[in-house]
Amino acid sequence: MADLVAAAQTSLGAEDVMVRAVQFFTNEKWRPTTQSGRVATFQGRPPIPWGYILLTIIAFLCFIVPGIILYILLIRKMMQFQNLTVSASPASGRTDVNVTHPKHAKKLVDRFIALLPR
Repeated sequence: MADLVAAAQTSLGAEDVMVRAVQFFTNEKWRPTTQSGRVATFQGRPPIPWGYILLTIIAFLCFIVPGIILYILLIRKMMQFQNLTVSASPASGRTDVNVTHPKHAKKLVDRFIALLPR
């Protein structure tokens, strides 16, 4: 999966942006893995679609082999951890904030950026 980048500017300092990022993403079930004054990395899993779960259960009920194949192909791949990185760099009285995130976290990142004061 290709990562997306969201950018914004805020009047907060870089340290304050990192504090808010850690609080926000930790409350949204993303686990902080690394953190410094200007960069924070979070690890999380995408939600598994109900359709995949239902298909796997039906395949297990019909015959064991298709259930195992679907489990390996769909569910195990969806359970892999993905990273979200927040970086802040000061720029002439403002702070540039860049968030690199997977596609499934776009709404979450948009909410975080909307919470930052302009």
